[in-house]
Amino acid sequence: MRQSHALRNARRPIEPPRQTPVQPSTRTARVHPALLWTPFALALVGLLFQGSIAIGELNRLTRDGYAPDPLLTLRPVLMQALWLLMGVGVLWGCSRVRGRFWLASAWVWLLLGWGALLWLALKLPGALTLNGATRWIGVPIPALSGITLQPAEFYKLATLLWLTAVCSAPRLRPTVGLWLGALLWLSGGGLIALQPDKDTAVLVLLLGFGVCFVGGLRTQWVLLVGLGVAFLAGVMVATPLMLGALRNQPWETQPGAYVIKRIQATLDPWTHEREAGYQMVRAQIAVGSGGLFGVGLGGGREKRSLPAVESDYIFAAIAEEAGLLGSLGVIALLALLVWACFQSAARAPTRAGRLYLAGLGVWIGAGALMNLSMAVGLMPTMGLPLPFVSAGGSALVSLMAAVGVGIALMRETP
Repeated sequence: MRQSHALRNARRPIEPPRQTPVQPSTRTARVHPALLWTPFALALVGLLFQGSIAIGELNRLTRDGYAPDPLLTLRPVLMQALWLLMGVGVLWGCSRVRGRFWLASAWVWLLLGWGALLWLALKLPGALTLNGATRWIGVPIPALSGITLQPAEFYKLATLLWLTAVCSAPRLRPTVGLWLGALLWLSGGGLIALQPDKDTAVLVLLLGFGVCFVGGLRTQWVLLVGLGVAFLAGVMVATPLMLGALRNQPWETQPGAYVIKRIQATLDPWTHEREAGYQMVRAQIAVGSGGLFGVGLGGGREKRSLPAVESDYIFAAIAEEAGLLGSLGVIALLALLVWACFQSAARAPTRAGRLYLAGLGVWIGAGALMNLSMAVGLMPTMGLPLPFVSAGGSALVSLMAAVGVGIALMRETP
């Protein structure tokens, strides 16, 4: 009898279906595009208005009635352009190094930064004191007539790297080495405050606190740190008052009295216009006189009488010459950069990358907020630069290096 077709097929061995080999999935992460171009846009805006300030100085005669030296007047702008070129090279170089190297060498950078701050505190050869503050180290370069470096700016980057390396560890335990590192980091902030540069010291603490908070800092520690900062602020304000009472002398002549004077000037700058409130009054006039479209590039007047306009009060010059629209443009670029940092942190493939980029956003955002608040009179006068915009090679190069390290960490795989 013939077997049915179905029965013949049933007796044949059934071959298993061929399976397509599955490729191992790899998570690719890219930094937000705004993190790549906004730093250069902000740096070019700052360079443009620093040039406007320098050109305005060329039109002014010296006290002897002579025309100013063009090369000497334009030197700050030319130096800032050189710093920008150096910053571009540093960003590219840091981004090409593996992120694991930066995490492994975080202790080295923290020690180097702390050593440079101690060098300034001891006023060893090369330490420069300007306007009563010892914040710079002079580097003799004959071709450039010497340059100055500000170690506190690079200490921010060392802080970010070290705390990222510590908080990204698989198991964070309170070992002796961790406590020694924390003591070293906090003492570095104290050395910055003794320069004196209390504003940068506060920013260093905020940066470290931000990284620890993103890394999972407990609520009780958040409250403890907040109480500690409030206590230190109260001590800074009360110290000259207590010393004056103990020594039976006016508190205005005691160490640290400038903190109280700046607070008084913030509350009522016009009453202290000839003293601590001079910069605040001039800055508020510059911001208010800009109007909607500004007086035009190079047409600002208040920048001629505003000290440190190219660094601390660069936003006042921008508001006067570019108006409200130009000011909002700069603020939008800064906000976009901070947002790009947090967006990149959300995309980062490793915990270290997430912590680092979030900390970078805190660094840029807090620094910008403090500088802008100072320019419009909401906070006392501070020596904090506007990120990427203000004049200053150390601040610009350290921020460019920080962006480069963030790009390197984005390429790391878990």
